[in-house]
Amino acid sequence: MSETVKSSWENKVVVVLFVGISLGFLYTGISGLAWKILTIPSYSFILVILSITLAVTAGAVLTYSFVSFSQSREVRHLMFLVMSANILLWIVLFLSSHPSSVDWSVQFSDRNRNRTLAMAFVLVVIPTIILGSFTGEMKPSRPSVLLLMLWGVIVMPLTSLVLFFSPDPLFIMVTSEGGVQGLTLIGGVISLGYLSSQLIVLPWLILRWRKTRNSTDLSLMLALALWIIGTIFIIILWDPLQVAELLWVTSIIAGFLLIGAAQFLTAIIHPHRFLEQEVKQRTRELNQSKSESEFFLNMWTHKLGNFLQGMITYLDILEYAEQHSEEDKETRTAARSLSREAIRVNLQVSQLTRIKEQLNEAIWPVMVIPFLEEAIEATKQIFEDDTVSFQFDRIKEFSVAADGFLSLLFQSIFSFHVGKRPAGKIHFIVTLNSAANKQIITISSQGDEIPINFRKFIESNEDIESIAPNLDLFTIKLLVTKYRATIQCARNKETSENTCILMFPR
Repeated sequence: MSETVKSSWENKVVVVLFVGISLGFLYTGISGLAWKILTIPSYSFILVILSITLAVTAGAVLTYSFVSFSQSREVRHLMFLVMSANILLWIVLFLSSHPSSVDWSVQFSDRNRNRTLAMAFVLVVIPTIILGSFTGEMKPSRPSVLLLMLWGVIVMPLTSLVLFFSPDPLFIMVTSEGGVQGLTLIGGVISLGYLSSQLIVLPWLILRWRKTRNSTDLSLMLALALWIIGTIFIIILWDPLQVAELLWVTSIIAGFLLIGAAQFLTAIIHPHRFLEQEVKQRTRELNQSKSESEFFLNMWTHKLGNFLQGMITYLDILEYAEQHSEEDKETRTAARSLSREAIRVNLQVSQLTRIKEQLNEAIWPVMVIPFLEEAIEATKQIFEDDTVSFQFDRIKEFSVAADGFLSLLFQSIFSFHVGKRPAGKIHFIVTLNSAANKQIITISSQGDEIPINFRKFIESNEDIESIAPNLDLFTIKLLVTKYRATIQCARNKETSENTCILMFPR
């Protein structure tokens, strides 16, 4: 069975579960069952059962996420791990503070305390989703892990504990009147923020799922939709013993049930998914290492001829050319050109070695202009000043996610363009633009058309063997991949202008 068919089955099962649960909520709301008031013993019994169910469901998600994170090191699994661990703590505190638990939790059973804890649920869910879903299946970077740990291990547990153990409720959400009309000012603001934050995140999760078509992303999106339905119930209810509050707790259980179902369906339908991913990754790395070895061997074979030619040229100067003659000047110019190329190759190899050593290091927001100026200065030193000129926007606050090698990316693009220039001077125009979800850097110059195989190499995952040895292209490829950016090259035939467009995610 293909991966696409497997994912389709997982998605269908999750959607069927969601539709069935949603119809159940719709029926209870329309029929009036949601607004029925139960006795304290009946309510307490049902709430305990639901709390145990939620604890079991969240515990299953936590266990799966822990195992999955230890195997794949994906940030998404760390997100679920943090969220489910906080839910386990939260449901214990919520149950202990509910008015129906007055028989065994006399000190903490308080309606106002319970409503503040109810609103704390959104603090567990929304920020964790936002912090964890930026990177999805990517490996955890230090900033993403620190943010998730800071929120999930320190901020959220402490907030829940403070709301629970405070001598008096920190704030009053609703008056004795209950319902929407009974919300206090702070209760109205928090309830509105509680609901609107979920409504804001939902479209973002929909767009994410449309991009990945991943069953886990689908389950998270549908879980949030169920939590929004539950939120409407808890905002409208006017008595803590109404079925509506039980439905809100049920919506949380249902959300984790969808997430757990997606996870375990993945484990059943893709039993060797992690092993397959690991084998594919190692195979890709092995093929890449093999290609790189052949690339460097071909490159050195090619460049060694230049070095030997340089030595022969110097010997020609010593043996044949008269000093200060026209022949002497031409030979010295050729030797100087070969020497400059040898220095540039040695510098490129040294830079590539440093890049390869730090290829998996974290990236962070950096200001572009200082690195652009550094690259321009280095390019002018490598090539003669009268060969290259630059024009660029000095936007000081323009930043991208990169590291200290950003200047090498610009320098390699400049160097590659110089190799495509016609005889004479080359003028670069660099523009910086911000879009909705990306930072765009455009580098343009006039010159010969960039071969199609070169463009395919830097724009896609073409094999290194498909092109002639070129250190500039190889450096561009490595750094664009490291920065999770994309590059596109275009040609204006009327003006003979080559344009390379770098797009960095925001």
